[in-house]
Amino acid sequence: MRIAVIGANGNLGRRVTKQALDRGIEVTGFIYDGESPDSRAKIIKQSLFEMNKESMKDCDAVISAYGSGFHADPTLNLNAFRKYIELCEDSNVHLIAIGGAGSLYTDESHTLFCYEVPDYSKTLKEISKNIKLGIDELKKTTNFNWTAVCPSQFFDPEGNFSGFYQIGVEGHLIFNEKGRSYVTYDDLAKAMIDIAEKKLYVKQQVTIVTKE
Repeated sequence: MRIAVIGANGNLGRRVTKQALDRGIEVTGFIYDGESPDSRAKIIKQSLFEMNKESMKDCDAVISAYGSGFHADPTLNLNAFRKYIELCEDSNVHLIAIGGAGSLYTDESHTLFCYEVPDYSKTLKEISKNIKLGIDELKKTTNFNWTAVCPSQFFDPEGNFSGFYQIGVEGHLIFNEKGRSYVTYDDLAKAMIDIAEKKLYVKQQVTIVTKE
């Protein structure tokens, strides 16, 4: 299997890259700046917005760990989803794209998105709203396979790799056995690769929590 990893040397992307390589998957990593996350990967210095269909023509799946960051124009997050559609439409590539917890509903009543909660960070609100709008555009597509993977509210870069996670498919936050909306970067990376390998959750928005 061959996968492309967008943002391969970021906090999430380097974990996806390493775990995929450890499984024997061929990885082409796309990085905007910086060094290769792993010497075993083929690296192309190209940002998401510089990529074209030729960039990933031999890949079975593309896993995007792209995020605009807190200080950039939040509409970049919506534009990222539009770029995914441009890259993947009319292809056999399975897109697995990182979303955001803020784009999920707060509970099963589906009356309030997390970013609409009154005390939600203003910066995160704009990012989450644009991610939600991007996922909405994905949901309108019919000519390629995609999965939007949203982390939990606490997305922990320091947490241990447990290898055990739970997936929610109803579009709202879910909680682990300790009552926490919590996931580690490593566990979410594993979930994204599992989805790519097994072609799971096609045309669905899912969320991941670490089992504790």
